[in-house]
Amino acid sequence: MLTYFPLTPENIDEAIVLVYSVFPDDFNSEDSPEEAYRASIERENHKDFILRHYLDTLEYLVVKNSPSEKIIGVTGWYTRTIDSKDMIWLGWYCLDKNERGKGFGREILEWTINNVKEKGYKIMRLYTTTDPNEATAQKLYEDLSFKIIDEEQKEGDSYKTLYRERIL
Repeated sequence: MLTYFPLTPENIDEAIVLVYSVFPDDFNSEDSPEEAYRASIERENHKDFILRHYLDTLEYLVVKNSPSEKIIGVTGWYTRTIDSKDMIWLGWYCLDKNERGKGFGREILEWTINNVKEKGYKIMRLYTTTDPNEATAQKLYEDLSFKIIDEEQKEGDSYKTLYRERIL
């Protein structure tokens, strides 16, 4: 049984270790998951990050597979001041590589979709890449009706960024 807990100062370090095991290339990026996680619980200390990304709300939760106390996943969402009020974005969502293939990734994403839908949002977006390491995630996004609405190839990047959207 999966349980969801708010990201806190007590569990953030474990969540950061997990996200970098899943996204090792994003460790030093200007949009690092670590800074997003920290900004979600320490807004005052990350004003530049919040302003740079036009963030309004930013919330993350850690996921544990009871009875284990180990974090196996992270999920979250954010809204931006430049988007419509009924739109929300999936944040740095990830699942421990050792827990894949058990349906947990789907369960976490479905839980996240239902949670934001209950909050009244009508559109959920996410961005991902064409990195072959994300192929399983792409299938999950397709299965859960996240359609590609845009893509871009940034100079120097070996993979395209895909923007996906789901009508809730």
